[in-house]
Amino acid sequence: MDYLDYKHEPINKEVEEKKEKFVAPFILKKRHFILPIIATSLLYLAYLHSTAMVLLVITTYLMIYINRHTIKKSIWYKKLNLWFLYRDVQKMSKNLNQVQLLLTKKLLEIPIGKEESEVKSFMDLIDYFGMKYPFMNMIKDTKEERIWVQGTHMRCISSYSYLSLTEDVRVQNFALESAKKYSTGNHGPRMLCGNLCILEDLEKDIAKFFDREGALVFSSGYLACMSAIAGYVQKGDFLIMDKLCHNSLKAGVRLSLAGSAHYFKHNNFEEAERIIAKKKKKNQRLIMIIEGVYSMDGDIGHLDKARKLCDKYGGTLILDEAHSLGTIGKTGRGTEEYYDFKHKADIIVGTFSKSIASVGGYIACSNDLRTYYTLYAPGLVFSAPLSAYNTGAAIKSFSIINQEPEKVLKLQENSTYLRNKFREHKFNIGNSETCVIPVIFNDPLQTINLHYFMKKKGFFTAAVMAPACPILEPRFRITPNCTQTRQDLDDIINVFIEARDACPPHPKFKEIKEVLGL
Repeated sequence: MDYLDYKHEPINKEVEEKKEKFVAPFILKKRHFILPIIATSLLYLAYLHSTAMVLLVITTYLMIYINRHTIKKSIWYKKLNLWFLYRDVQKMSKNLNQVQLLLTKKLLEIPIGKEESEVKSFMDLIDYFGMKYPFMNMIKDTKEERIWVQGTHMRCISSYSYLSLTEDVRVQNFALESAKKYSTGNHGPRMLCGNLCILEDLEKDIAKFFDREGALVFSSGYLACMSAIAGYVQKGDFLIMDKLCHNSLKAGVRLSLAGSAHYFKHNNFEEAERIIAKKKKKNQRLIMIIEGVYSMDGDIGHLDKARKLCDKYGGTLILDEAHSLGTIGKTGRGTEEYYDFKHKADIIVGTFSKSIASVGGYIACSNDLRTYYTLYAPGLVFSAPLSAYNTGAAIKSFSIINQEPEKVLKLQENSTYLRNKFREHKFNIGNSETCVIPVIFNDPLQTINLHYFMKKKGFFTAAVMAPACPILEPRFRITPNCTQTRQDLDDIINVFIEARDACPPHPKFKEIKEVLGL
């Protein structure tokens, strides 16, 4: 497939087999331009009456021709070809998502149609992978130790249920009792006819858990995180956030009156301060947004440094505790407890879909701000509230965490053991220091094969790819829980070792990794 002069035609395999695997297309197409360039150069230099320069040009072209095979093998030449490949695909794409889809299609030599839509690009790849496609698998028996996945019972090793409360019968029974006491739905959004008493009961528990004056719950964590920003930020505010913050937080920025934010490199608060000092105007209100535990990397946000910067510049700090609640701190109270409560955020947001065995989300803040959000948080004003069933499940989950902190300690113990084992066996898990463990492979096609292999071995895991992470940093998001035994954790390591041996990197992505030094 030619990277520079692609004509939207099916691949001619006979011709392609004669080309070199990766870099030859560039030379084969560019040969038509060499003679005209040489002739033009010589005529121009002759016009300038520079015999020496004519000889120099001829010598240079001869040297390039003689060493053409060596040049083809050079890293800079291959990098140039990658750049041309990306540029070519970019011209054909409607957006960044389609760039990633078409890059994959080109590398897999799947024909690309003229003016191809993003949907067509996506469906072609799904058809190509077939049963290996790693997403949207049908699941049931979620209360059992082994869940049903498309006809086979497997161990789920990527569950959000960090404290195993999703399977806890006490949580489900209380949720059912709550649903029977109220109803399956309600009479409208909270500000009108849907402010159930049980919702305010849950909010009191959340406020107490995080040592805040008030709290507000939403029907999803995404809505809570988005609304915390969109409802609070005013026109002219200076927003700055970690580049790895969750999409829900970035959506809040886009919906806010500010409309955009400045991003700093992950956990790099020296760069954050440089951006603030250089770009923030004196009359602008500073709002900084970070996470406690980063959902795709498993490392902990530097709350101490963020708080220091906000204090220095008179800013507001918003902290996302989606993956921190129940996982870090001695009793699972998240990032503030991890830092011994020496540093606090102004606004805490999060979800019930992780350690809290439910769905929904929350904002924890001052009483005044809580009241303000009841009229200005779009996810509350324009959406129906959380159901009584899910509210009851959240209430019971908070109660169990309060009464049984040993669950948190056991989770942390299992997480440390599993991280150490992955590193011992030379797996790349980045800077993970929590129960979120990314096992990174740098090859999307290899990742899909690994996922399929582990499914056949009875292990169901979450394969994460672009746009949720960089295209050449696909990963498995592995999450231990508080009920697993050492044997369970060793089994996870063993199946990864077996899968790695059975599923080598794809040749084309392997060459790209070598070129880019990955």
